[in-house]
Amino acid sequence: MSEVVLTVEVDRKAKEVRLPEGSTVETMLDSLGLYPDAHIVVRGKIPVPVDSPLVNGDQLRVVKVASGG
Repeated sequence: MSEVVLTVEVDRKAKEVRLPEGSTVETMLDSLGLYPDAHIVVRGKIPVPVDSPLVNGDQLRVVKVASGG
């Protein structure tokens, strides 16, 4: 099975991530040990839904969601 290679920026640090072809944003977050409910993934300036498929060469940024009252 083939893989997708992407660049992911987490905490202002970029890293290369390799996942099986057909992986989604949720798969990527899980592989990084991050909870989808606590993070937003952005491609360019547009938020990406967690069920979106990843594309070879993607450049994504993970933003932690702050909540509280």
